[in-house]
Amino acid sequence: MSTESAYDLLPDSALLCRVIPRLFSPAECAALLAEPQRRAFASSAANYPTYYRNNERCVVDDAALAARLLARAAPYLPATLPATDAPATADWELLGVNSRIRFCRYAAGQYFHRHLDGVHHVSPTVQSRLTFMVYLNDARTFGGGRTLFFRDQYTPEIWAAYHPQQGDLIVFDHQIWHEGEELSAGEKFVLRSDLLYQQPAPAAAPGFAAVHLGYIWQLCPLGPLLLSAGRDQVIRVWDAAGCCRQELRGHQGSVLALARLTADTFVSGSRDQQVRIWQRGAAGAFGRSAPLPLHQGAVLALARLADDTFASAGADALVHIVDTQGQVRRTLRGHTDWVWQVVVLSADVLATSSEDGSIRCWHWPSGRELLRLPGLVSVLSLAYDAPRRQLVSGNLHGEIRVYELGADFTTATLRACWAAHRGLVRTLLPLPGGRLASGGEDSCVRVWDPATGRAPAEHPHQNFVQALALDAAGQLLSASYDGSIRRWPLPEAAPAAPPPGC
Repeated sequence: MSTESAYDLLPDSALLCRVIPRLFSPAECAALLAEPQRRAFASSAANYPTYYRNNERCVVDDAALAARLLARAAPYLPATLPATDAPATADWELLGVNSRIRFCRYAAGQYFHRHLDGVHHVSPTVQSRLTFMVYLNDARTFGGGRTLFFRDQYTPEIWAAYHPQQGDLIVFDHQIWHEGEELSAGEKFVLRSDLLYQQPAPAAAPGFAAVHLGYIWQLCPLGPLLLSAGRDQVIRVWDAAGCCRQELRGHQGSVLALARLTADTFVSGSRDQQVRIWQRGAAGAFGRSAPLPLHQGAVLALARLADDTFASAGADALVHIVDTQGQVRRTLRGHTDWVWQVVVLSADVLATSSEDGSIRCWHWPSGRELLRLPGLVSVLSLAYDAPRRQLVSGNLHGEIRVYELGADFTTATLRACWAAHRGLVRTLLPLPGGRLASGGEDSCVRVWDPATGRAPAEHPHQNFVQALALDAAGQLLSASYDGSIRRWPLPEAAPAAPPPGC
């Protein structure tokens, strides 16, 4: 075929979204599909929540296939892309196709809701910039299943809709919001990878600048130190000045959970389904334990119960009570989907929140459920203000709810509810003086007076805000999908009118 047959699906956008029709023949598509069909597709539920996607996939690492895909597509791909991220100034140059190939299968009722594709970081100077997707069967064989593009995260209007044709390649910028429309009938198959680009290394920046490759998922204070972790599978140990003192490696997936046990010990949990215990040695450096395979899915949250005991929550809907010898002392069962958060309420009571919409309080030594607060949407963030006995939750629709808990944790009264963020509330942190910090999918940190629902302070990131913490000096820290950690001053509290109910 000729390059003239390629066209831009979003001609009014500065962001690339290019279709190369029939780049692969039906026979080539069948050959590509043979490998995942041989290996078998698997549910994505262990790695992705159902509010996000529910299709099946097969992941194949194949450098030779990536090279063949690049050779076929190279004439239609941009050799360079302009630099858009400070402090970089040099253009990005095409390097290749990511060798991690994801084959996806969609059946009736399956979807991939509106999202941005994540950047795959190979190194500080090599990363993915464009999505590379080949449609392996024709839209005439299934109902629905269009690839939908949107101008932003929120607008309901479809910017462009693409009806898949067998053998078509579509290449588009990771910054474009898009969706795999739910199938109404039949099956849809795609091959998904990324285009890698490289550029010269930028000048070094001062502390807490671009501290991780990819998103930061978790922050954890450890005395005068700060721990951070995220997509690059590395736990970094920072001093008060924002200087990295140690990089801890061992997990084979994104590190999603951290919890302090003692001044010298902490635990970490990962998308690799494992927990690790880290102990500081006599020389001051942390060493890791053997991995603890506690869950059949990503480890999503950890909480200290005692110096030698912690709770671990996972995508398998379970909460395990575990000692530092790796023994599971009890398992809390009741949730029916991902358990997003676990927080300690007292010496023998903890609370959990889930993708199933519920919040539950547990007497963990006996495994008894004390309280269940049902809900209709995912509850992704949870925090407890012990002096006020207030349990605070944040949900998929951007709402924050404040519950006052009874003395025995068997009752809860809703005291406040307000719309806090556009998109889901990803993180919550009680602050001194009864205030509350939140971070959301609208890329903002907000500091609230829960008694009024007013936010006297708002701080922006360049991407989703995923984690909050207070440093040793009492300053607010936030971490984001933009890979940065930032410090913010806490505002003076200001009285205002009561918030409206949700």
